[in-house]
Amino acid sequence: MGTDKRIPGPRLLRVGVGVLLSFSGAALTFFSLPRVARHHMDRVRQSSTMMRVLRWYNSTRLKRAGSKRSATAILTHTGRRSGWTYETPLGAAAYGDGFVLSLAYGPGTDWCRNVMAAGSGTLTWKGQRYELVHPEIGSGPQVLQALPIWERIALRAAGIQDFLWLHQHKEQARSHDQAGTRDAAR
Repeated sequence: MGTDKRIPGPRLLRVGVGVLLSFSGAALTFFSLPRVARHHMDRVRQSSTMMRVLRWYNSTRLKRAGSKRSATAILTHTGRRSGWTYETPLGAAAYGDGFVLSLAYGPGTDWCRNVMAAGSGTLTWKGQRYELVHPEIGSGPQVLQALPIWERIALRAAGIQDFLWLHQHKEQARSHDQAGTRDAAR
């Protein structure tokens, strides 16, 4: 006598493989977007849909960026041609005597060119404002070591190796060091 019941094992396996493939496809898409966009930046910039999506994304990030609990900082910089003040949400990490900002789309992005032309900018990170000067573009594994492990993995997977290093203004660095010394003495 035969049974008409199906064995649940193979179906469960097919569903599991499907879910795994969809997650890996999403991860591949997420990590390859900056790499693909860098090679096709002109097309990306000319796409009105992409620009609308980026404006929406940046406006939502700006709402929480710079706060104590946010992983995103706000870079305030002046336009090199317009003279207008812009705020750009970015990932930042303390490095040396300042901060490093990853250049996901290369050093040709507007905010990077604005900071390089002005030679300074203001970073709001973890609830504090920092006056930063002397921008330098750098790359290498020593810069990556300053970043959290999850960010290192994402940047390596996306092929991002360039960073903008901004140094803290001397008077501000001195005042932060003195305040830290006073706090430690208490």
